[in-house]
Amino acid sequence: MKKLLLLLITTFTLSCCNNDDDKPIAEIDKLPPATQTGANTAGCLVNGVAFLPKGYFTTGNLICYYIDGKDFTLGIRESIIQGGNENIRTILISSFNQNLHDNVGIIFPLKDYGANSKSGEYVINAVASPDPGYYSSNSIVTGEFKITYHNYNSAILSGTFWFDAINSNGEIVKVREGRFDMHY
Repeated sequence: MKKLLLLLITTFTLSCCNNDDDKPIAEIDKLPPATQTGANTAGCLVNGVAFLPKGYFTTGNLICYYIDGKDFTLGIRESIIQGGNENIRTILISSFNQNLHDNVGIIFPLKDYGANSKSGEYVINAVASPDPGYYSSNSIVTGEFKITYHNYNSAILSGTFWFDAINSNGEIVKVREGRFDMHY
């Protein structure tokens, strides 16, 4: 009888335990927090799935350039092995010929790639247009980019972005909840 009572108590105790490890993590909760400290973090959701820097690249899986106070590029790369093949996906945010340090808090539209423009791109396996693995914003399929913090003396840029991008087959990728906090 004592063994049966002990078994019942043990079963009851174990069934009452809160096992947080079994709860799935929401995709947005996988993204880094939106900080402004130069944490060298970035991420976004691509079609609702967390997209974070992952894998080894000689140039890095997270890059940020701000050249001559006018040309800005943020690149987030993710390498995933699927079926023995490596798939490299890249998010690129570009802003050309714009003094971002004078425009903290201003929302810029992401449209076509080119001189004096701001654009968003999603690229699979480093291809270019018209390959169907190349998606980009344009004058119709757009997005937004915003610098939320800039410390020129410490070379820190933080911001947010979202965009839709279209490929040559007319397929659209939705990039949402983008954030970055980078040294350049």
